[in-house]
Amino acid sequence: MAILRMFPVQRKAAVFFLVSVSILCSFVSPSASAQSKSKLPEIDVFGGYSYLRFDAKTLGFTNDLNLNGANVSVAMPDLYKGLGAALDISGYYTTELEEFNFLIGPQYTYEWKGMRLYGHGLFGKARARLREPGTTNVEPSYLSNAVALGGGVDYPLSGKFSVRIIQADYLITKDFNVTQHNVRLSTGVIYRFGKK
Repeated sequence: MAILRMFPVQRKAAVFFLVSVSILCSFVSPSASAQSKSKLPEIDVFGGYSYLRFDAKTLGFTNDLNLNGANVSVAMPDLYKGLGAALDISGYYTTELEEFNFLIGPQYTYEWKGMRLYGHGLFGKARARLREPGTTNVEPSYLSNAVALGGGVDYPLSGKFSVRIIQADYLITKDFNVTQHNVRLSTGVIYRFGKK
């Protein structure tokens, strides 16, 4: 019965992801006219390693879990005077648990001494799945709301490449109807295209 309930959850997560990408792409699409002089807005595509300190004690585990994974994001950092938007997707794994986050929200970017400092408030969904059912008294999979508050520092390398020195987020999830207060850290490479 739990397996049957898992498939609608995956469909909802896929629909949420597609809607989020569609909203972000609607800002990106330039006019189809060849005579249009407008430029493609600046877009940052980030990919890299991510670490999640998951508040697993709320689910009945003895200790909090250290999860390793990946973080991918697409951001339009300067839609209006430093205010932009970001779409953020991350996934984490350990032997006991998997956690996936699909988030979107506003982001503010400030340039200082060649570096980019940014802060964001991201909202969306988190999906947690127990990889060893029976280790706790909860269902094997759950989709919940999620909020990530944080920011980071980007350092330019050469051309259109930058390195994300650190991104730190306070990630609040409500997996299995219990609130978790997690810490998420990410680092990786950014490719920037569009104007500038």
